[in-house]
Amino acid sequence: MKKLLLVGIAMYWAAIAAWVWPQNIVKEMEELRRDPLLSNRRFLASLEKLDSYVRVTDEPFLMHAPTAEQCVVSNHVDVHGDRFCDVYVSKEGEAAIREGKAEYPVGTLVIKSKYPDQQRSRVELYTVMRKMAKGYWPEHGDWEFSVLDSEKKHVLARGRVESCASCHDAYAQSGYLTRTYLRERPNDEP
Repeated sequence: MKKLLLVGIAMYWAAIAAWVWPQNIVKEMEELRRDPLLSNRRFLASLEKLDSYVRVTDEPFLMHAPTAEQCVVSNHVDVHGDRFCDVYVSKEGEAAIREGKAEYPVGTLVIKSKYPDQQRSRVELYTVMRKMAKGYWPEHGDWEFSVLDSEKKHVLARGRVESCASCHDAYAQSGYLTRTYLRERPNDEP
């Protein structure tokens, strides 16, 4: 009788879990359908604090005008002339970027903050590369590209952004990243 009671209780809780769990998935899908920008809000929240990323540039590096202008995908930013950038990478991609590997772990984020001057007087915009699962966009290294406003509050472009991909394709051998901004480190330096 005791075993039968325990089995009954277990079945009761299993039935509740089976009903509640799909309801949560359905609720999230409905939220995404009602608000397609919800995924953008989650994405922006993950980029909120750059100090959780590794800055791989000691000083802002120079990005010449023709390249800098390709990063602008809206009228929110007026970019004419050379710009300066800092580059940050998520921890899982740090070894790959430092070693120049062509393969980055799925989920790696590479963030560039772009400034009008070398003194970092103000951020004009951010560009982000996120390594996606194999098959996402194989002809461009399976990277998702994003352009964010200066406060990381609005996604100006996200996904298969052709202007980003066309620049980064030239660096396919090093995982679609230029890496020219990395300083050489002695072998014993961390």
